[in-house]
Amino acid sequence: MKSLPKEIPLEFHFVPAINKGATIGDKLMIVLHGRGDTLHSYKVFSKEVNITGLNYSLLNAPFNEMFGHSWYDDAYDFKDKKYTSSLQKLSELIKLLQSHGIPSHNIFLFGFSQGGRMVMDLFHLLDQAFAGVVALSPRVSQFNHLKLSKESSQTPIFVAHGKYDPIISVAESQNNLEVWKRQVTDFQFHLYDMGHEIDVMEIITLRSWLNEKI
Repeated sequence: MKSLPKEIPLEFHFVPAINKGATIGDKLMIVLHGRGDTLHSYKVFSKEVNITGLNYSLLNAPFNEMFGHSWYDDAYDFKDKKYTSSLQKLSELIKLLQSHGIPSHNIFLFGFSQGGRMVMDLFHLLDQAFAGVVALSPRVSQFNHLKLSKESSQTPIFVAHGKYDPIISVAESQNNLEVWKRQVTDFQFHLYDMGHEIDVMEIITLRSWLNEKI
């Protein structure tokens, strides 16, 4: 994989796989930052994850803030206009990649905080089999009912959260994840002694998980 389509509906930075190893280098991780951040923060992250044969598309959220970008404001309503607009752009991105020969089963969805909510909700919306979904310290949407297709339910999901997160309550996330656990065959939840951040031990565990899925 040498590049991505230029007509992607969001600002992005492509990081090609440096070493394909025994893979053919056809896997892509789409990376979504949290509120008030930018894709530039995840250039280092992609190097820290350091997975052989994995390409990255780092995205900027579509709405500007004073110090970065956001996927939505503080509204968690499913009808919030910024939320629905962001979800639509991400959906268009997946369809565009598919039209250029990158199927969803070769795509990992990754998100931190706001981005974590967006990748899980995008997966739910599209109801397709992906290579995997990763949500770190996510604001998990509250679905009273969750019905995934048999194919989608086999998509592996990795969620991690900090015990001392002052921004997103771990209890809230765990409660809203219960409906996911009942639907997804391969679901992992990891708890770390940290706040609202990405921890080195979290990356080590994620790296091991990704290596099993490549």
